[in-house]
Amino acid sequence: MNDWGIIGIGRIGLSMARNMSDKGISLSIYDKAFENKLDPIFEEKNLYPELKKVYVFNDILNFIESIERPRKILILVPSGNPNEQVISKLITLLNENDIIIDAGNTNPLISYSNKLKIAKNNILYLGIGVSGGTQGVLEGPSIMIGGDNIAFKKVKDDLSLITSKTIDNSNSYDFFGDSNQGHFVKMIHNGIEYVEMQLIASIYKLLIESNNYSNQNIAQIFKDWNNNLNSYLIDISTKKILEKIDGEYLLEKIDDIADDNGTGRWMLNYGIELGCSLSMLSSALNTRFISKLKSERNELNKNIKRSSLEYKVDINSLKNAYNFCRLINYIQAFCLINAANKNYNWHISISKALNVWSNGSIIKSSLINDLYSNYSVENILYDKKIINDLNESKSDLINVISLSLKNDISIPCFNDALNYFDSISNNSLSTNMIQAQRNFFGSHSIKFK
Repeated sequence: MNDWGIIGIGRIGLSMARNMSDKGISLSIYDKAFENKLDPIFEEKNLYPELKKVYVFNDILNFIESIERPRKILILVPSGNPNEQVISKLITLLNENDIIIDAGNTNPLISYSNKLKIAKNNILYLGIGVSGGTQGVLEGPSIMIGGDNIAFKKVKDDLSLITSKTIDNSNSYDFFGDSNQGHFVKMIHNGIEYVEMQLIASIYKLLIESNNYSNQNIAQIFKDWNNNLNSYLIDISTKKILEKIDGEYLLEKIDDIADDNGTGRWMLNYGIELGCSLSMLSSALNTRFISKLKSERNELNKNIKRSSLEYKVDINSLKNAYNFCRLINYIQAFCLINAANKNYNWHISISKALNVWSNGSIIKSSLINDLYSNYSVENILYDKKIINDLNESKSDLINVISLSLKNDISIPCFNDALNYFDSISNNSLSTNMIQAQRNFFGSHSIKFK
C-alpha cells in the first residue's frame, strides 16, 4: 500500500510526484489521460529515476485501493469543471476520515463550498495553494494550507520533507485556518505576483522605448539590481530578455496579448466586498484586458501621432520608483488580509504568509525577508519606517511618471502607487464633495467633521 495518491499528472503534478518520490514517499498516480494511453508517463519514469518506484494507474478504483488508509489524495488538475468533477467522484469512492487535498488554483469561495460538501460525507478536506512553478515544486514549493486541522496534522510531516527552508529556518508551508484560508492566501500571493510582473514589464517598456537601452543593457541593469533584490521574477525576466529565437530576441517576436488565470479577478472581488483599495492589481489586470483588444488598438494607433522617441532614464530613480511601487503593492495586499480577518473572524498571520513565501514561491525576494524582519506587517499602515521609506523615494517615482507622460509611454501600476500613497497619507480628500453630491440627488445624510 502506498502513502499518497496524486490525481493530475501535468507539469506541476509531475514535478510534485518527482519531489515526493525522491523524498521516500511511496506514491500511486492517476490521470484521466492514462485511461487511453499510458506510454507518455512510462517515458517519464524512464527519464527520471525518482519515478521508478511510483505506481501508475489507469483505473481510478484500483488507484484508490492502492493507497493506505486513511488515504491522502492530492488533486492537481485545472480549476473549474475538471477539479469539481474529480472531487465529486472521490466523494462517492472514499471512506470516512480519508483526506481530499485540493492543490489547484481554486477560488476561495469554491474551496469553502467544497469543504462543506466533503464534510457531509465524513471525509476530511485540505485546500492548499502551491507556488513555485514546475522547478519550484520539484525543488521545494511554497504551500499555503487551510481546512481540517486533523488532516493537516496527518500530512505535515510529509510536507516537511518536500518543502524548502524559510527565513526562520522552518519549512515553506503553514496552516492558515480551518476553512478556505489556504486558497485565500494563495490568491493574495497571486495578486501580488500580478503586480510584480507588470512593474517589471513597465520598466522594460520604458527602457526599450527610449532607444538608449538594448536588451543587453536592460538585462545588465536587472542583474545589477538583483544583487540586492534577489527576486525570482527579476531573475527569470532577465533570462527572457536575453533569450533568442532564430537570431532574434524572443520579446521582439512575442505578441503583446496576455491572459490571466482568474486569481487576480477573485482578489479584486474580495477587495470590492471588503471595501479595500487594490488599485495596483486593478491596473495590472486592466492592462491584460486592454492587451486583448488588439484590432481596436491597431486601428486607434493609426490616428495617434507620435514622434520618434529618444530620452534618457535615470536608472537610480527608476530603481527607487520600483521599490516604492513594490511596497505599496504589499501594503494593499496586507490591508485586504486584515479586512478579511476582521469580517470573517479569521486569524491569518501576515508574518506567517511572508515566511512561507520567502522560499519556494514565485514572489520570493529580499523584500519579503525585509518586510518580515523590519516592519510591523500586521499593522502596516501604522509602521513609521515604511512611511519614511516611501517619502524618501516619492520624488523619484514622480520623475519616472513624468518621463513616461512626456513620451507617451504607458507604465501601468506606477501612477496607481503614487495616487494611493497620496490619498492614504492625506487627512483631507476630495470626498467631502461626493457627500454633498449624494446629499443633493439622493437625500443621503451628511457626516460633519
